[in-house]
Amino acid sequence: MLYQPISGDRALSESLYRALINRFHDSLSLSLQSLLSECTLGFAPSPDGVKTFFIVAPSLAVADQVIQEIDSLVNRVATLMVGVGLLAICLNPSENQRQPPADTKDIGKFPPQYMACKFFSIPFEYEIVDA
Repeated sequence: MLYQPISGDRALSESLYRALINRFHDSLSLSLQSLLSECTLGFAPSPDGVKTFFIVAPSLAVADQVIQEIDSLVNRVATLMVGVGLLAICLNPSENQRQPPADTKDIGKFPPQYMACKFFSIPFEYEIVDA
């Protein structure tokens, strides 16, 4: 008999990912929890099909603070989210931040007009050590 998706599959997946994100959030230090409360967290596959955990920051300042904690974040993702191969720290500026650079020498500097992401690989050895 072939697998037939049922209407509850999506709800079950969403519930599982929500619980996983909550567990990830609760396993972090209070300062990092506070910082991530400003962000949006979620999962999506990369173009190559690699499961990716996204942390989307609302500003460059928040994104920079999150990146300063990258070692801790990579470790927690590897420990709690077996099978996730990438961690993406993204910046999605709000409408009021989307302004063109005032000077041509500022082209290419933040704040960007569109979302920008930095990707970090999740080393396999974390899964072995912490499993």
